[in-house]
Amino acid sequence: MKLAELVELWPSLDEDLTIFAKRPWGPSSKCATARLEPAEKVPRHLLDTGLDYFLEVHVGNEVFEVFEKVPPTSNQKIELLIYYAENDAFPDWVYEQNTDRI
Repeated sequence: MKLAELVELWPSLDEDLTIFAKRPWGPSSKCATARLEPAEKVPRHLLDTGLDYFLEVHVGNEVFEVFEKVPPTSNQKIELLIYYAENDAFPDWVYEQNTDRI
């Protein structure tokens, strides 16, 4: 599955899943999900396929709350998740877009 496809399925994803994706992260990055126990490491079979930890679904849900007032496009969701996964912060364009359209 590609990251863009996973984002399209986002509303149906279990919050307990963790996402793993192949770098460099982008819409066409190969990805997979796994359910991890709190102290569990990245499953070997995912590492062996070149996937790295990306983000937990529940964290993504919290990240998407920034779009509370303005519905995002699929591309914006992907861009936001990638930016957040890499920087643990929101990009400036999120705030600019939300205030422009409020």
